[in-house]
Amino acid sequence: MRGWMMAAAVLMPVVAAAQEARVAIQTETSSLDPHFALVGANQAVMRHLFDPLVGSDRNLRPVAGLAEFSNPEPDLWEFRLRPDARFHDGTPVTAEDVRASIERMPRVPNSPAPYIRLAGSIAALEVVDSRTIRIRSRGVDPAVPLNAMTAWIIPARIAATATTADFNAGRAVVGSGPWRFVEWQPGSALRLARNDGYWGEAPAFARATLRPVANDAARLAALLAGDADLVDAVPPGEVARLRARPEVTVSAASSNRMIYIGLDQANDPSPFVTSRDGRPLSANPLKDARVRHALSLAINRAAIVDRVLSGAARASGQLAIEGQLGFDPDLASPAFDPAEARRLLAEAGYAEGFRITLHSPNNRYVEDDKTAQAVAQFWARIGLDARVEVMPSNVFFTRAGRREFSTFLIGFGHSTGDAWLGLSQVLHSFDAARGLGGLNRGRYASPAFDGLMEQARGTADPAARDGLIRQAQRVAMAGDMAVLPLHVPQNIWAHRATLSYAAMVEESTLAHHLHPRR
Repeated sequence: MRGWMMAAAVLMPVVAAAQEARVAIQTETSSLDPHFALVGANQAVMRHLFDPLVGSDRNLRPVAGLAEFSNPEPDLWEFRLRPDARFHDGTPVTAEDVRASIERMPRVPNSPAPYIRLAGSIAALEVVDSRTIRIRSRGVDPAVPLNAMTAWIIPARIAATATTADFNAGRAVVGSGPWRFVEWQPGSALRLARNDGYWGEAPAFARATLRPVANDAARLAALLAGDADLVDAVPPGEVARLRARPEVTVSAASSNRMIYIGLDQANDPSPFVTSRDGRPLSANPLKDARVRHALSLAINRAAIVDRVLSGAARASGQLAIEGQLGFDPDLASPAFDPAEARRLLAEAGYAEGFRITLHSPNNRYVEDDKTAQAVAQFWARIGLDARVEVMPSNVFFTRAGRREFSTFLIGFGHSTGDAWLGLSQVLHSFDAARGLGGLNRGRYASPAFDGLMEQARGTADPAARDGLIRQAQRVAMAGDMAVLPLHVPQNIWAHRATLSYAAMVEESTLAHHLHPRR
């Protein structure tokens, strides 16, 4: 390991000469296809290479970006492209490119988290001229610009024929984002070059390397050895130690991500729920709301936040995050009440408990595997034979997308300041044609919840929309316990003290947010 003080002393000349941002990330993207999977690790990489149709501000509200947008009629949205936006091959971004991208998004085969939500809002798509496209929505739908915030635009010629394999090989990676593609070696590094023709603020560095380092200790060691300039997903227990080092700066922000436990409410039997001796059960216990409430009451969320996450999170009782439209301050984190949990299990006919396996990634969320172990220990205290199986995130999300699990620790990162979008994907009954329930991996279904969400979808008045989303959350969370919300973690990065990093509520780690400190 190099002497850090010497490295710090020569850092600025090295940076000036090398002009490379070296970033160590916890989780690698599963693909370079911008339309393959609507999951956080993939979205972070797309923000380097591609532009979404609509931008977002620091509070995740839609703003003009690649295009300006307006709502000239209740069910009509018009998008006007910037005149200076060009793809990395020098060709201008046109309305035809937007049309082709939007039409490709929901059709990518084998997606573990499909891009169905914008397509489900569209009744008609019209190219007006080379820079203008209009979307006719299925009635009043304020979610159209929200969905456009993750509508990644690619050239029409590529959208017409390129496969996911073409993107992963680099042949089709042509976007309009702040970085150009250079090379991807899966499991090793993604190399980028600054797009000097970018219409927005150009990155501070000429080159960037994003290297996946799943192990927390190895990621921090790379920073301290001078082999990385920026690392993400800093374990909360390491923050105090890092802040004591003058050569390192810690940057943190509240997160837009809710960590929760998904529950299989569709299968009979459920694949990882059996009797205590391993025999199949005649019915799936997770279909019973009493069992779901019991699992929730058994979890000491405050203890997980304090002991596993070193206080760097907030326990929660809903999927919306504070500050969002639809956040309900009255939906508090569920109480820790193991006695009531045991009573509910007995009432549901499971006084002797059952065997259950909780699946979790081990390199996607902060202390994800440790959180899963803690949850299983709490479940064991109410009489369940609770087991844990962890795996790399690429394996986990593929299996979760196939709905192979009974219970699974997962997260949802809100991409907008309106909770409707997230709730419509995680909790609405699955309806691919209408772009709803794409991330509802447990197949929770409630006509009451869906009805309130339908009303909110067609409500433009913010106060009325907020009230309807709150009501929907009360049905799903207070009544049905559709999923088990756990906590909202902090986003924590660490970097060289001679650099600054723009920490934001959006958790993506972005090389263009890293700058030499002035």
